[in-house]
Amino acid sequence: MNISERAKWGVQGAALLALVMMQTACYDTYVIDKDELRKLESSVEQKEVVDVYGDCPAGSTSASRYKVLNGSHWAQAEGEAAATTTASDATSAAPAEEDTRAGCVKVPVSTANSLKVVGTDGEEYRVTPFNFIMSDSQLVSPEYDLLLGLNDVSSAEVKRFSTWKTVATIAGVTLATVGIFASIAVLAEDDPGFQN
Repeated sequence: MNISERAKWGVQGAALLALVMMQTACYDTYVIDKDELRKLESSVEQKEVVDVYGDCPAGSTSASRYKVLNGSHWAQAEGEAAATTTASDATSAAPAEEDTRAGCVKVPVSTANSLKVVGTDGEEYRVTPFNFIMSDSQLVSPEYDLLLGLNDVSSAEVKRFSTWKTVATIAGVTLATVGIFASIAVLAEDDPGFQN
């Protein structure tokens, strides 16, 4: 294989690598639990962006950190006895939700985000944020003809556009392309062209 054939394969490889990186490297993926997924269903109060918490450390689910008082979720400090807290105490001294989700990543989600529900069998099902319904027993997405038992749902994955990954990908692909063309120009054999 001569240098020009190697250069040709190098250009094709760089183009394929650039295509793969552009499709995968521009997003951050966060895993959220079922309680956070409930914030994204169609029956919640409509907002442009809803914050959910993903990639939480193992064993720190929102269900273990909150107690329900009069139908509302309130943070409960570890070791605090539920019997000693009244609803009026909780409303006056309820810490912000951000304070109670230590170790989790706050992810703003809108309808532009990609959302996949992950089943207990590992299969992924696409749903659109704010366009599905979660009852006590099932998850329904009319848009994707999806009906899942809630016991069959383990978590969900939210993808968010990453600006720095996109910039790094574009810069890397540009540098690789310039490098390949520079190496072709330097290493290519002189071609005598057409002669009579």
